[in-house]
Amino acid sequence: MNAVTAPETDGFQFKLSFFYVMLFLSIGCYLPYFPLWLKSRGMGPEQIGFILAAPSFMRIVFTPVVSIFADYVGNYRFILIFLAAGSLLCLIGLNFVSGFMALLLVTAAYAIFGSSLLPVTETMAMAALDDGKLNYGRARSWGSFSFIVASLGVGLLVDKQSGEVILPVLVACGGGILLSAVMLPKPQGLGRLRRAVTAVKGEFKLSGVLSLLRHPVFWLFLVSSGLGQASHAFYYGFSTVHWKSLGFSGSLIGTLWAVGVIAEILLFLYLGDWLRRFNPALLLLVGAGAAALRWGVTAFDPALWLLFPAQALHGLSFGIVHLGAVYFIARAVPKQYGATAQGLYATMAAGLFMGGAVLASGPLYEAIGAMGYLVMAGVAGLSVALGLVLFWYWGADCRKLASE
Repeated sequence: MNAVTAPETDGFQFKLSFFYVMLFLSIGCYLPYFPLWLKSRGMGPEQIGFILAAPSFMRIVFTPVVSIFADYVGNYRFILIFLAAGSLLCLIGLNFVSGFMALLLVTAAYAIFGSSLLPVTETMAMAALDDGKLNYGRARSWGSFSFIVASLGVGLLVDKQSGEVILPVLVACGGGILLSAVMLPKPQGLGRLRRAVTAVKGEFKLSGVLSLLRHPVFWLFLVSSGLGQASHAFYYGFSTVHWKSLGFSGSLIGTLWAVGVIAEILLFLYLGDWLRRFNPALLLLVGAGAAALRWGVTAFDPALWLLFPAQALHGLSFGIVHLGAVYFIARAVPKQYGATAQGLYATMAAGLFMGGAVLASGPLYEAIGAMGYLVMAGVAGLSVALGLVLFWYWGADCRKLASE
């Protein structure tokens, strides 16, 4: 595999898969149930919306800085260990604070570290994929499987205990992320690292980053994919709270979340590598269209026989959009700017757009309840429109967007 990631290739597939497992155990607890934990601490819908939006807005500032620094240094393992340690300390800190402002500040601090974990990991994975040293779909599917385990397991714990149990589980997952980061293969000696980076990936130049930032196709990609992902904000923030208000048990809610992730797993496991042959802009289009359909159905509190298939659309609304994004970056961005592009994508998709959508979700839910999903369907529809422009403007030759 390339020197930036690690020269020790033995067991890399297992080690990276294990890191994905631990990372998505944490995400599988945080996404469905952290709003419930906040509610158990006395937070109302608008306060929950503000606190959930804080991590997204932290990504706008810190994720690009971390990603550019990771590309410059090249030692992704060290960056991941540092980020994992910082996020664990913040999770522990949540045990000792109460009240809206304190919870907001510590959650924001958690986001400074935690929000960059996935972009840096995806860059490491894409480098290994390009060198034929990794089956990305298989590695990523293990992460999705662990998300299911977390969503079902924590749902059962919430049924038997209360929302207070969520934070100890998150702390345990944070410890697992740190352990798995330490287990990742070590890079070459730091004295030789910069020469190895330049030889394998090409020289990192600030002018290349600026060239990327000036390219209209890159901005079309960022906005289209960002809106597609941001259309999930209402679901992430208030689906568990809303389903609880309808009388759904924690185990049923966990099952509903799991159905979506099972569809995502099947996509990554069986179609991930096959979908790589398609134009990434087409994948973004399909995923955004599926999101518009999914939220249009979910808005009307359908019966379970219809809600379960709507949840299964997660494989398309999230999974295929995610694949489209990482494949776009792999195809359109030179290797030496991979982490930078991943960080900018995370900044827009999980930062600016997701933050704005989550912030709006609290007042939306308080005002119109589940009808807020219709607003998300409109956001997905806008993603479709911009995706069509991206497909037309870039799809003919899939050219690189910055100089090598």
